[in-house]
Amino acid sequence: MDLQAQIEREGFPPGTSVIPLAEPGGQLFRATQDGGTRGLELLLTNEAVRMYGAGPSLALVLSRLRERAERGLPPALAPGVYERQVFVGD
Repeated sequence: MDLQAQIEREGFPPGTSVIPLAEPGGQLFRATQDGGTRGLELLLTNEAVRMYGAGPSLALVLSRLRERAERGLPPALAPGVYERQVFVGD
């Protein structure tokens, strides 16, 4: 399935934007709200994908971001700089 279609299918709250970005060692998912003044990044490491599988890893990342977005994302640390969490393999 197309990654953008999966993001849209997750059912993020209105006004939430989720952008996947390539990152050394994995893929970064950046969720923002309020024009980027609030946001959270979740890095899905390559090790996590190898350990848990691409589908389950991606589903977990998107559901965690959606749950957090429903509660409201934290304020940006600085313009364009957001709190980051990392999903690693054991």
